[in-house]
Amino acid sequence: MRQRPTLLTTCCSAALLALLACNGKGEFTLTTGAPPVTGESPSTGSPQTPSPSTPNVPESPGEAPAPTPTPTPEPTPTPTPTPEPEPEPTPPPAPTYSRILWVSPSGSDSASGTESAPLRTVSRALTLIAPGEAIYLKTGTYAERLKLEERGGTASKPLTVKAAPGASPVVKPGASESALVDVRGAYWTVDGLTLDAAGTPTFAVLWRGAATHHGVLRNCVAKNGTAGAGLNVSEKASDILIERNTISHFDKGSSDSHGVIVQTTARNVVVRGNDIHHNSGDGVQCIGPEGGATVTGTPFDNLLVEDNELHENRENGADIKTCTRVTLRGNVIWGHKATSTSRGEGVVVHLSASDVTLEDNVFYGNGRAINIGGTRVNAPPTRITVQRNLIRDGLGGSEDGGGIRVDTSNTVKVLHNTVWNMPGACLTFGHGDTGASASLDVRNNIFAGCGLGVRAGSGRSGAVVDGNLYFSTSGAARFQLDGSERGFADWRSSSGLDRRSMEKSPAFVNIDTGDFRLGPTSPARNAGLGVGLTFCGGAPDLGAFESDCP
Repeated sequence: MRQRPTLLTTCCSAALLALLACNGKGEFTLTTGAPPVTGESPSTGSPQTPSPSTPNVPESPGEAPAPTPTPTPEPTPTPTPTPEPEPEPTPPPAPTYSRILWVSPSGSDSASGTESAPLRTVSRALTLIAPGEAIYLKTGTYAERLKLEERGGTASKPLTVKAAPGASPVVKPGASESALVDVRGAYWTVDGLTLDAAGTPTFAVLWRGAATHHGVLRNCVAKNGTAGAGLNVSEKASDILIERNTISHFDKGSSDSHGVIVQTTARNVVVRGNDIHHNSGDGVQCIGPEGGATVTGTPFDNLLVEDNELHENRENGADIKTCTRVTLRGNVIWGHKATSTSRGEGVVVHLSASDVTLEDNVFYGNGRAINIGGTRVNAPPTRITVQRNLIRDGLGGSEDGGGIRVDTSNTVKVLHNTVWNMPGACLTFGHGDTGASASLDVRNNIFAGCGLGVRAGSGRSGAVVDGNLYFSTSGAARFQLDGSERGFADWRSSSGLDRRSMEKSPAFVNIDTGDFRLGPTSPARNAGLGVGLTFCGGAPDLGAFESDCP
């Protein structure tokens, strides 16, 4: 996993070990996990010097009693210094606005807009705001559309609509509206509001038009709509940041209502640090022209989905269609189940997506963790990288329960992942209905505790599968080649793959607490092949977690 400056001890992603601890058998517990292993014995302080004892020597007849030795005084113990408390981090300075317009449901639109004489509607304040100014909403319900039009905002003088300090404002639909917050201008920031669509077919936020760029939605709650999504970035909108929001319960029953959708012609969107759950579509969907967009030949470009928790959506955690330059990094993705329209994938990448990277994510409790390929119209997914992900504890029963599936695709890399306790296959490839898993590269992974180590079909020509570790918790690891089950030796000889791979226990630190780092005796340490990723020690480790890093 990637290193982050906020971590003190491990090379893993921010959301990993403590958050996801479970017993390795599909029962999830909210524990803090084992303390990091540092390889050093804990200090117990300075040892005490024992006092010398007086020897018990009997007196001999006629001899003077032996003199009693003077006892050696006890050394004065060195007091243990009291550690100084770490200083509290200095809070960031409050933003400075050239003017603040205050709004309250009990105010008046003929008032001056000060804190003591607030306006009544946000709409009135929006006619008065200038670049560098802010609108503060006091506690209450605002039944109106916030139409954020072009007002001359700039990078140094943005336009801000936010909750007043300590306030809890709620925006709800007034009349029939397309969006509670309708953004059509540049450099608008919306911060700290609750956007409650109240069961109406209304987007919480809609960014649209080429004039809409450098918008920010931060620290908001968006919920309870029946439109096609909660947040919608469309019609050439660009450079949008969606950060630290809760986006949930956008629900159209058996039809799609996604948490966040980014549409064709839009570009440069960051979805970071959000909690996105219980939507009737995907947590995040990147749609493309083959996925229903109205402008052909213009796929969405440059999406970063980072450090989010995507869970319990009706379809997938993230669905990447015909989009280019997409990165999903550091997300925790769980609780997706198969439906009539989905296998319950944590992430699916299909249609003609290209240049997509999935890295440092954690998947658990999904019907299938990752699926590359599947639905296809034109070219298959191309140049897809799946690296340093932790995939664990898939759903069984009627679910697929698989780890990583690579269907029809071109140039897919599966590197340094840890897959554990999946009822289905750790890895499936070569089974695409519309073509081969072409130019597939699978190296330096740990595939352990799955129903099958690998399930390979006929569309595997040219695949490179090597340097992996396989392990079964119930006897020898099992493989399936062209529908026939085999042991490890037979798999290697029949497929020509995995010549430098091994079948051994990975010796994780502690699976019961969700610690999937490699223990000090793990055969996966320094056992990897060079694939171009950074590593510590004499050679790369296998799996998602690199050991021996300073």
